[in-house]
Amino acid sequence: MTPDQVAAAIARHRRNAERRHEACEHWGTASSVSRVVLGAAPARLDLAVKWNHRRGLRRALSEGLFGSRAARAAAAAARLGAVGIRHPETLAVVERRRLGVVVESFLVTRFLDAAVPLPAAMPRLRVDRSTRRASAGELGRVIGRLHASGLDHPDLKHTNLMLGEDGRITLLDLDALRRVRAPGWRGRVRALGQLEAYASDLYPWLPRSERSRFLRAYLHEQPRLAPRRRELLRAVRSWVTHQLARWAREDRRYHYAYPLGPRPPGTREAPGSPLQATPPDSAPAGSRDPAG
Repeated sequence: MTPDQVAAAIARHRRNAERRHEACEHWGTASSVSRVVLGAAPARLDLAVKWNHRRGLRRALSEGLFGSRAARAAAAAARLGAVGIRHPETLAVVERRRLGVVVESFLVTRFLDAAVPLPAAMPRLRVDRSTRRASAGELGRVIGRLHASGLDHPDLKHTNLMLGEDGRITLLDLDALRRVRAPGWRGRVRALGQLEAYASDLYPWLPRSERSRFLRAYLHEQPRLAPRRRELLRAVRSWVTHQLARWAREDRRYHYAYPLGPRPPGTREAPGSPLQATPPDSAPAGSRDPAG
């Protein structure tokens, strides 16, 4: 991308962010993401622009010292590429600093037109058993390889997992990715527990066989953990029980709102989030509307 194209993409996203959910794939107080298309075929650029908003002086100083969220995401993408885990292609990182303090940053990547967030894919996966089984194994393989490579993603919300048409998983929100010597026991339990808590809350119809397939694929990437399989299962179940109880006491909001699939830029978002698209009988008794 040329500097002029980067500037145009950022300017377009700022305008999208003013319209919030109407024009953005995600809008929150800390960041926003929108789809921006520049030019026409064959030089057409289909982009995702993430704007990391101002977050206070303390966080700004931290980013000035240790790198902005956009810069950390770009570095994490390179690490994932080295171990064969799919991620959005980074095209540009832009930071605005004042006296050494990061005021805001932008990450520009290619838009994943052939992938949807996992919650958006679940209505289809619910009736497509073979694809669902393959997706469970693929997710286990990705998370297993992530941990086996000394990487940890502490924010494995299902909306940070994109499922492609080819069945492969892409990780998002990479500024959260951490490099560790090896994820500790608590880190592994938290990662697997977070995935299972969302699955239990949002897709209680999910068969136990798919959960087993996920775990087998995860352990295949880390055979040294296989003897501790039962211990790991008990720890994850305990973590999930605690998390679901905490969620039941809160008016929780899954603050990432995506349309049911990639939509043309500038169009109005269809009513309801992918989480609301799950058939009504799949919601656990007494649960709240995930969209708040």
